[in-house]
Amino acid sequence: MFRLLRAEILLNSTRAEEVVAQLDEPMPSGAQFAPLAARKLMLEGQADSILGHAEKSAALLAEAHRAAEASNAGEVLLDIENIQGARALRSNRYDDAERFLRSALQRARALRAPYPEASVLVNLGMIRFTRHRYDEAAGFFEEASRRAGPQLQVLYSVAQSNLATCYSSLGDYDRAIRIYAMSVAQYERSGAKFYLQRSLGQTGHTYLLKGDLKSAVPFLQKALSIASEMRNTADAASWAGNLSAVYSELGDWRNAASLNEEAIRLRTTAGVNTLFYNQLNSARIASGRGEVAEAVRLYSEILADPRDDPSVIWEAHEGLGDIAVRQHQPAEAARQFETALNVVEKTRSELLRTEFKLPFLTRLMRFYEQYVDTLLEQQQIEPALAVADSSRAQVLAERYEAAPARRLAPDAFQALARQTNSVLLCYWLGAKRSHVWVVTGREIHYVELPPEGQIEPLVREYQDAIEQRLADPLRKRIPAGDRLYEMLITPLRTWIPPGSRVILTPDGVLHGLNFESLPLPGETPRFLIQDVTLALAPSLALLAGKPRHPVAAHRLLLLGDPLSNDPGFPRLPQAEQEIAGVTRRFGGAANVVLRREGATPDAWSKAAPGGFSAIHFTAHAVANRESPLDSAVLLSGGKLYARDVMEVPLTADLVTFSACRGVGLRTYSGEGLVGFAWAFLHAGAHNVIAGLWDVNDQSTATLMDALYGELAAGKRPADALRAAKLAMIASPGNLHKPYYWAPFQLYTVAP
Repeated sequence: MFRLLRAEILLNSTRAEEVVAQLDEPMPSGAQFAPLAARKLMLEGQADSILGHAEKSAALLAEAHRAAEASNAGEVLLDIENIQGARALRSNRYDDAERFLRSALQRARALRAPYPEASVLVNLGMIRFTRHRYDEAAGFFEEASRRAGPQLQVLYSVAQSNLATCYSSLGDYDRAIRIYAMSVAQYERSGAKFYLQRSLGQTGHTYLLKGDLKSAVPFLQKALSIASEMRNTADAASWAGNLSAVYSELGDWRNAASLNEEAIRLRTTAGVNTLFYNQLNSARIASGRGEVAEAVRLYSEILADPRDDPSVIWEAHEGLGDIAVRQHQPAEAARQFETALNVVEKTRSELLRTEFKLPFLTRLMRFYEQYVDTLLEQQQIEPALAVADSSRAQVLAERYEAAPARRLAPDAFQALARQTNSVLLCYWLGAKRSHVWVVTGREIHYVELPPEGQIEPLVREYQDAIEQRLADPLRKRIPAGDRLYEMLITPLRTWIPPGSRVILTPDGVLHGLNFESLPLPGETPRFLIQDVTLALAPSLALLAGKPRHPVAAHRLLLLGDPLSNDPGFPRLPQAEQEIAGVTRRFGGAANVVLRREGATPDAWSKAAPGGFSAIHFTAHAVANRESPLDSAVLLSGGKLYARDVMEVPLTADLVTFSACRGVGLRTYSGEGLVGFAWAFLHAGAHNVIAGLWDVNDQSTATLMDALYGELAAGKRPADALRAAKLAMIASPGNLHKPYYWAPFQLYTVAP
């Protein structure tokens, strides 16, 4: 028994030759020793696997399996099947690996053994990870983390590190970096250098994907140093290859080439045959050095070799597109970028979970940017608008059963403007320059704007003045507001006459700006809302598709004024007044009002919200920046989460979320701010009114009373909300300040 335990310890240190010598003596005969004999065979099989004796290892493990079955040694069978599954995975025999590991998982659960169960779950996740199914892999690593718990520290950290790598591959960089930071700290304390260098390297790789090259370099250099010191050539090759990619991004072709050559040498030494990432590096380096023919040859070889990693395919097409741009071949560049986008959009659409689809485009918006810039350089204004708009609201589009690439024809935009009787504005922010398209019923115009770096600080400054300092732009000019109007609106005013209906799709930091609050220049001070009716759309293509369902009969569902035991969220003093005003204004005998102890999460689902034309919430809410779908409205006895809202189909023409930051805190590339407004649109609501910042309880009750009065008079939501805001602007006292009326915006997919 002690000899077997010592052999296991030696195996954990990969001292396989000592294990073979340790287990050379035969086991005693007798039924009582049969389980130990099976374990001895298993350990011998592991040792031979480490020594590279694949056939002998497989035979010993199979014999161990038979011996364990004969002796009814469940724990030994569990360990053997986990090992067999891991070996099959390393040999890319995925079906065999799945079969062994599924059997091992059943045994672990039957034995109520958390460590083996977590270990098997990690291996099941690695099957998906190796096949680039990062969304599926993440589910297994999440479950493994729960089963291991912090008490099984090493296994927990391995599961968490693997989970972070999935997040990184799916574009959720900040979440990945937070997990890696904890792993690095733990491995530095424990001295586990093998895992330390992997966590350091993956942190550097994530910073590379994020575009933070300065932060990437020290992590990758330290990982390379430790891996080289340990003679871990396979990992050292990965970190050298990543450093090569960093230097390529920096245009340091000498260091990029040197590190890429070192990575190839290390991979070859380690017997690793997958060199396509290094080939991508070689192609980028050749292109950067002006060796166009060599770069084209390398990219073409990559595309000619079929593989299952979509990132390799889209990056090769991107590289060919870059070359075509520099060779002044715009048609070829557009073809390559279009092909890359098709791969990107198909890959994103196949992800299983919404929270993984949301960040996916973060690392890939550059494809759209390059494509848009290429088209604009050719003066192809309408196709450029179509490409830019097709990057928007892809996850929402799936709710409406739209195809992954929703690319409107150029004449469809003008038809949409006529159909909605609106001027359509599509903003697009970029590092070198920004863009805006103006679509009327007769024509499409394009205006180049300053780069995002000039716009962003102005938005932050203006929002701070309105939200934090409760400034009044009409009584004391705010330079940031004046500059924003001059940048974003003045060049377009020729096509936006007073009285216009405007539907706007923002981008980047503009998601946090209420355009209505911008002050107009001139002697008579007024806000933009006093000239136009404004609504926000996730994308123009979504507006072009008619709603998939009719609006429900005239009925209101209202949840509000819930009970609270949390002193951080006291009862809203004006909640009763707001509820009374909304129900009185809305009218109708079939309304359902759930208040106080009746306003519970269960009551929401039991009320069958899909049968109401209007839904209203009056309650506290908390926005979750890290996981926006875990944003919640606080009801009696619990929380109603955004992820739960989006799963219940709605037919409402209007959902009004009278709570703090209902729009959300986190902006995703392509999807915009994700919170309750996004969740309700995903559920099927045609229009959603929600707040950008923490709202004032008393002024909100006033605004909502006026809003529902205008709705009762027959106005559409956008017109009703504008009329309610104008009434506040015209009122005496402080309510005319944007702080009180500007947080609420209308988001629409069916104006």
